Amino acid sequence: MMIVDDEPLVRLALQHMIDWPSMGIVVEVEAADGAEAHDILKQRGDIDLMLLDIEMPRLSGIELLRAYTPVKEKRRPVTIMLSAYSDYSYVREAFLLGAIDFIVKADMDEEHLVPVILKAVNELSKEEPPLNSLPTSEIEDDIDAKSEILRQLITLDPNQQEEATAVATTGIHEWLGEVNQLVAVMTVSQGSLGSRQERSLNDAKTQRFITQSVQTVLDAMSIRHFIYRKSRTEYVLFCTLVQYRSESVIREKVQSAFTMMQTRLIQYVNVSISIGVSELASGTKHWYRLHQQAAHLAAMSFYAGWNKVFYPESCMDQGRSGAGAGAGGNAGQDHVRKLQLTLKANGAAITQLLEQDNSELWGKEFEQMQLLLGQTWGWRPQDVQAALENLLWELGGLLHRKGIRWDELEEELQHPFEYMRSLETLEETKSWLYRICTNLYSWLHGKEKADSSYSIVVATAKQFLDLHYMEDVNLALISEMVGVSESYLSKQFTKEVGSNFIQYLTHLRIEESKRLMKKKGFKITDIAESVGYLNVEHFSRMFKKTTGYSPKLYRESLLK
Repeated sequence: MMIVDDEPLVRLALQHMIDWPSMGIVVEVEAADGAEAHDILKQRGDIDLMLLDIEMPRLSGIELLRAYTPVKEKRRPVTIMLSAYSDYSYVREAFLLGAIDFIVKADMDEEHLVPVILKAVNELSKEEPPLNSLPTSEIEDDIDAKSEILRQLITLDPNQQEEATAVATTGIHEWLGEVNQLVAVMTVSQGSLGSRQERSLNDAKTQRFITQSVQTVLDAMSIRHFIYRKSRTEYVLFCTLVQYRSESVIREKVQSAFTMMQTRLIQYVNVSISIGVSELASGTKHWYRLHQQAAHLAAMSFYAGWNKVFYPESCMDQGRSGAGAGAGGNAGQDHVRKLQLTLKANGAAITQLLEQDNSELWGKEFEQMQLLLGQTWGWRPQDVQAALENLLWELGGLLHRKGIRWDELEEELQHPFEYMRSLETLEETKSWLYRICTNLYSWLHGKEKADSSYSIVVATAKQFLDLHYMEDVNLALISEMVGVSESYLSKQFTKEVGSNFIQYLTHLRIEESKRLMKKKGFKITDIAESVGYLNVEHFSRMFKKTTGYSPKLYRESLLK
């Protein structure tokens, strides 16, 4: 091993922190900067492992990794990066340049360091060819041919195209084997993190980083695999775990691998993913079925949100796809049809009630639709969206009769059906439909239209608070409803509204309590409870903090 760091104390600490000989490691040489390390690597080819600092004078760790081209004939050491802080842009580039892991110096102790070193040793000790390489040189040299074979594995139904499937599995079977097979489908979120992420996904480096991160983790866990990038946001992983016989051990390995993938991608490139994992099977004819199952499971992020791993037990009867998967038999299909008809009638009722000057009427009907949608778990997202399209048709008819355009309800909204299909979660879909209905109600009844200058997330949160401030609402509840993290919603809400979440909620409650105090017959305790404060002492403190008066003094001043 070589330790490369410009701080002598760090090099000394690393020398004595770990019992290196017990791990079969000899600290052979040290370097004070990247330039010195580069010279050492040019002179000798026996360095197997390198602990490499990112920030150094003369030549940084990143620059050293870039400079490997001149010493290409030498074997590249397995590299672990060291950093004084979590600068993920540097770490991301280090991974792209071949580093297998990194350690923040603040966490540089035996507990954190040993597992990373063991992973590197495991990487070095592999005697077989790289796990991502194919046994057949023809396929290995031809990426397009490899992709075509993998594409055929997930598109050719072996029950109907047996001969073509047999051809496609030639070469795959020899290397992957056909024991303890599983398929994982990984989908990447485009919308939940906004336009910046969409631009990021177009970045070739990011695409490469995603693939390399998946590959590195699976290699480290000794999971044989092929990776097929089906689209810009969907990856199919063909895996076998031939060395294990226990399903519980396999599940533990798989869960650890996919959790590590999620952590790396969210930290380094701010990408959220969903992973659907099929059941285990043996036999190459099963790849098609396993992919169908994994793809359906990955789509469960539509209901449960991102950064989750879904297994067959996550939804009943995952072998079936299509609307009502998991419902089971004719009785289940009947239930699906009835629910679809009920949602259609519900959409018509919401539209009719929007014409009445009473927001509670359509609001209650909308709540009924949300309850109905709660019964759709396990449906394909496109089937849920199809069931909701009737509401859009009804709203479109009402807009036409009233001479209102879609883009008057929401800026730049030209194609509502396409926009709804682009939404990635059911919560996003419900929030958007609620916002559209709210804006339409405002147009129809001459009320102030929702401020279109707000982002979708903030506008939805604000509108919900305006209607439900008297209930037990909090930042966690609203952030889950709009599909973003609490920290993101808090920051954006303050930026766009001009006050933070709590301040805005408090303002709504206190203003309503002031209005109620003008009416006779209301006790302070009743007013406090009606505006959302179950504790009258807390209400009194917040009222005085906001108005400068206690509730009692404020009411007396009104009487005078």
